[in-house]
Amino acid sequence: MHSKVNKSWPRVGAALLAACLSGAVLTWAAEKPSPAGDIPKAPTKPLNHRKRAKSKKRDQNTAKASQKGPAGRADEIAQLKKQLALQQEQIAQLFQAMNRLQAQVAITAHSTAEAPVAQPAPNAAASAARRANTATTASASEAAPQFPSAAEVASLSPLVPTDSETVESETASKTSSSNLLNASNAAQPVPAQAEKHEKLGPVATQDIKLGATFYGNFSHYNETGFGPAFQDLPTTHLAPGNDGFNAFELTRGYINFFYSPNDKVTLRITPDIYRASDGSLAFRLKYGFVDLQNIFGNGAFKKAKLTLGQTTEPLVDWEEALSSHRYTYLVPWNYLSLSSTYDGVKLHGPLEWNGKEYLDYDLGVFNTASFHSLETSDKKQVMGRLTFYPFGTTEDRTGLGFTAFENYGYNTKLPSQISTPLNRLSLLVHYQSHDKAYQIAFEYQLGRNATSTGNVFSGAGPAAGDPFNTLAGTVLGGTHTRQQGFNVFGHARLGHSPFSLWGLFQYIQPNTNFQPSSVGLADNPLDFQRTVGGIAYKVNDHFDVAFGDQSFHWIHPQGQTGPDTNGIVIWTQFNY
Repeated sequence: MHSKVNKSWPRVGAALLAACLSGAVLTWAAEKPSPAGDIPKAPTKPLNHRKRAKSKKRDQNTAKASQKGPAGRADEIAQLKKQLALQQEQIAQLFQAMNRLQAQVAITAHSTAEAPVAQPAPNAAASAARRANTATTASASEAAPQFPSAAEVASLSPLVPTDSETVESETASKTSSSNLLNASNAAQPVPAQAEKHEKLGPVATQDIKLGATFYGNFSHYNETGFGPAFQDLPTTHLAPGNDGFNAFELTRGYINFFYSPNDKVTLRITPDIYRASDGSLAFRLKYGFVDLQNIFGNGAFKKAKLTLGQTTEPLVDWEEALSSHRYTYLVPWNYLSLSSTYDGVKLHGPLEWNGKEYLDYDLGVFNTASFHSLETSDKKQVMGRLTFYPFGTTEDRTGLGFTAFENYGYNTKLPSQISTPLNRLSLLVHYQSHDKAYQIAFEYQLGRNATSTGNVFSGAGPAAGDPFNTLAGTVLGGTHTRQQGFNVFGHARLGHSPFSLWGLFQYIQPNTNFQPSSVGLADNPLDFQRTVGGIAYKVNDHFDVAFGDQSFHWIHPQGQTGPDTNGIVIWTQFNY
């Protein structure tokens, strides 16, 4: 595009300049006689047939004006003035179009060049290009109507004394010529480096996006006991007897790096700073994957992605976005045993018709070990989620939806060991307003061999040999455990204010196949419920603060389970 525009500047400039000079000649010729009282002679330069015709017509008009006397010449001068005014108006319109084109060229050059490129040194190729450009301009000038040159205009004597109107006309002509020269100078041919840069496309740094995620909190526990870890990590979930414990905590520190060299590929790298079990802050890779996008072209599957690497599994990340309160609580399966991230490959995306999303799918094959564990198994697990919006939605996770999730696989075992089959199922009914101010979800959970004592006591657990530890091993032992539970979570904005109420209730039976009577108990001692809730304040689009209460309760305490766990927490989230 640049080369075409640059080649056209000399032609436009020559035509406009010639038009300006022609108008000035006509004005002088009509208004002021020469000292000898004769009409100036035509230039001695040979004229073509068009120029001869125009010159002859001009002489005839001048002779007629002389024969008409003062009144006739006045009428002729008025007509010439009208013609000059019309030409000036046309020239002004051409200048406006030229300025708009010049501005578009400047914007395009700015967007495709990282920095101003210096004019390259003259070389043989550049000289040849200039000669070709000059030849093109010359041929265009020959084809266009020939106007008197500046030297010819200078040789003509004014016909009438200069008055204010003539001065204004000359000033306008000079200004137009000056603008035309400036525009012509500004539209020099694009340097070779800039043209090459435009062909190569945007520089890499223009396709890099950086983000950050930070979770921090302050918690105070008025009661401590055994149980799974809360969102604020094991350092603030202590064993019984530590009532009054409180601490500031950094629970998540992400740097999100995205690189998209084109609309087909996106790379994501996310380092994770987390609190290790020994209390120190450690580094690990949370996400590291490549998205292959638009793999099926246009149509209903146009937003499909094939993801390879260490990535999110189909349920947890989706459900966290639905609740929008990942910084205050873990979603149910993530709280009990299912990690948010695995190494593997998955195909996912929405299905859209007529601008609305009706289905959202996520199917993948992953390691049996999560991203923070070592894979030692010769088997893999399959996960899939399907979300149906019966009325369609224009934004993901809004409107009425129904979701089903299934995880089928095996617990991580060495190839020399017997693998234990594993299943996790979730069925959800959910609704979220299109402005995401209101949201409610109901979930039913069903599992097989999907939890262990390590999950139940991930926050704080009894020591080896403790009667409660032995009892928990008995309840969750074997290869035929069955998990069941339900939960509800949601949030609601308070009017048009930045405040909202939020909460979660979860009820879990870690093994419904266990017979309590076999150990002399009336009920399963590991059944529990969890509640988290409070009020949140949205400072801006990137910063949130929440205040609330979280508690863990053993539903059938048997004297060995220990006390419940309860605390008040201030959560903060920064996400950019």
